[in-house]
Formats: sequence, structure tokens, C-alpha cells
Amino acid sequence: MTIKKHLSRRKRHQKSVYLNISVLVISFAALIIIFSKLFFSGIITHALDQGLDLSSASNYTTSQTATVSSTKANIYTKNGSSTSLPKDTELSIDAYYYKAKINEKEVTLAEFDMNGETYYIDTKDISLQQTNAINQYIAGTLTYSHSEITDSIEKSFEQSAYKTSDGKPLGIIIHDTGVDDSTTQSEVNYMVQNYDNEGIFVHSFIDDATILRIADENYEAQGAGAKANPYYIQFELTHETSQDGFAKQLANAAYYTAYMLKKYDLPVTLGQENGNGTIWTHEMVSNYLGGTDHVDPTDYWSESANDYFDCDYDVEDFVELVQAYYNTL
Repeated sequence: MTIKKHLSRRKRHQKSVYLNISVLVISFAALIIIFSKLFFSGIITHALDQGLDLSSASNYTTSQTATVSSTKANIYTKNGSSTSLPKDTELSIDAYYYKAKINEKEVTLAEFDMNGETYYIDTKDISLQQTNAINQYIAGTLTYSHSEITDSIEKSFEQSAYKTSDGKPLGIIIHDTGVDDSTTQSEVNYMVQNYDNEGIFVHSFIDDATILRIADENYEAQGAGAKANPYYIQFELTHETSQDGFAKQLANAAYYTAYMLKKYDLPVTLGQENGNGTIWTHEMVSNYLGGTDHVDPTDYWSESANDYFDCDYDVEDFVELVQAYYNTL
């Protein structure tokens, strides 16, 4: 072969290699453009956002309205694909899933339907629309602020294990002190001083500025009769004397309730006549479970709500408020 022919063949080979490389580069660039369009249109989902896991989750139904509160909130389908919703998008929440996971991180999810598809959103990315005037005041004026839980554990109280299969509480019972001019400290002092004779105590006292734990919630209290004590956390409300004080107390009580329900992996559900549900008033215990005849805090809530906000307030309103705090934990 002559040198001239060899060089000619070498040039043709180089051109072929360059052509193949050019085709590969152009093809790869085209794929990137196509992928980018699909990615930003939501047809291809964010790989990092995949990993929705409901296998270990528990759920409960609801009927609440919420809006997206995050600037960019991801929503998920059951198969793990995701897209995003803009802030202030209104959602009708049908259920909550607690102990769910996204990318191995435990979260609480809200379920909703949109365009014929069921989606799930992290509850930290939504804001509930409150229907009661006092809850609206707490959401707006107080911006869901609350006191922190403080401890002053009284060691003289008996510690008896809950009579449940796992030794954990089934929910929480709300009391009020029934005294208009007492304070948290005076009520605690009275309870401690009279414990040997009366055998009565609760886990915590709550007012407008304090959430005070006086007994360990891992053990039962003695404030709602033999049919309730072995199963529920219990707290007392002192009587507030102002609009702002009453609202702040309800905010503290809702936060404490949400915190305890989350701590023990319990849902936010209203107590029922058949014994189901996690949130109970002392009156509900009297009417549904028996063993006691007290009706608190119904009158205290109703009278204070009427005096300070010209509206009513009941345990169903409180459950809605608890859910708002639960969603942030």
C-alpha cells in the first residue's frame, strides 16, 4: 500500500470517528433537553422526592379544609411519584396518615383528591382553616404560639402502669378545676396536700402561661374514675378571666394534647360512646364510660367562650385545634 493511500484511508477513518462522536453528543444533548422538559412539566418526577412508604402507617378519616403554606410543597401518589403545588392552593383533607415515611423519614401525611387522583402531602406544608372564632383568634392573632412544657414532678403520687396491652395510654382526658379565682400553683398545692386523704391527681395543669407536668404520663393518674384512670393521660385547666388568657390557655392545652398523642403514636380523634377515640372531656367519660358523674370542662368552655368571644366552644372545636398543632410536630 502506498503512503498516499494509507493517509487517505486514515483520514476517512478519522472522519467516521468524528461523525460518530458528533452523533452521540447531539443525541445526548437532545435527551437532556427532552428530560428537562419532562422534569419541569412534572411528567418525570424528582428522584429525591420518591420513596413514599405507607406500609407502617395508621390512618383516620377527617373532613377539613387546608391551604398549602409552603412556597413549594411536594405532593405524592401512592406509587411514590411526586409533583409540587404552589402556595395557597386549597385542599379538602379526607384523612391523615401518621407514622408514614418519605425517604425513610417519619412524617404525618394529609390525604386529598385532585383531578381524580389521590395525593398525600406532609402536614407541615399545610395550614388548616379554622371554623370556630376562638380557634381563628389562636391561628391569626396568636399565630399558634404556645408555652413550653415544664416539669415539677411530685414523687408522692402512686405510679401504676396503664391497663393496656402495651402499657401505653389510649388518649387524654380534659378537666377544669371548677374554681374561678385559683391559680395553677394553688391548685397543685391543694392536690399534693390532700392526696393522702383523697387519692386524686392529674398529670398536668395548664393555664394561659404554663404547661406544668406534676406526674409522669407513662403511669396512670387518678382523676376520672376507675373506668378511665387506667387508660388515659389527664390534665386540669384553671379558670381564665380574660379573652386573651382564655385563648392562650386553649392553645397551650391543644399543644399539650397534640404533643402527647404524637409521643404515644395516637391519632387525633374524638372519644366515642363505644370507647374509641383519643380526646375526651370528663363529661364524656361520665356519659360514655361511667364510673364518675363530673361534667367538666363543658360549662367552663361554653361560658368563657360566650363571655369573651360571643360564641360557643366545645370538644369538637378543640379537636380541630389539636389537629393544627399535631400537624406541625
